[in-house]
Amino acid sequence: MPERLEPGMLISTNYSGPYRIKRVERGCTCPFYIDEINERNPPRQPPHIHIVLTRPDGTGHFWISHFDEGTLLSLDKSYCGLKSKPGYDRIYIMEQDMPVQMSLF
Repeated sequence: MPERLEPGMLISTNYSGPYRIKRVERGCTCPFYIDEINERNPPRQPPHIHIVLTRPDGTGHFWISHFDEGTLLSLDKSYCGLKSKPGYDRIYIMEQDMPVQMSLF
């Protein structure tokens, strides 16, 4: 099982990065944004995380969302509630370049 994501950690995804975690929001069940746009009552998603990120040097402001923290995989994606495709995006924890708060406990 991957370690818990914490502010200060360096991560990348299979499509971009590296990033430094600024904040992790846990326990969200919000619908996918495309479902919110296209459906009157979009389905809630399983608990997932949203991550606020910067570049490794602390500049920029980015976010990634709808990932399962236990597997570091994106949730299955639903398109207008009609068909579902397995999530294939992945978060990779990179070698850390400095101590990370809470990593000692």
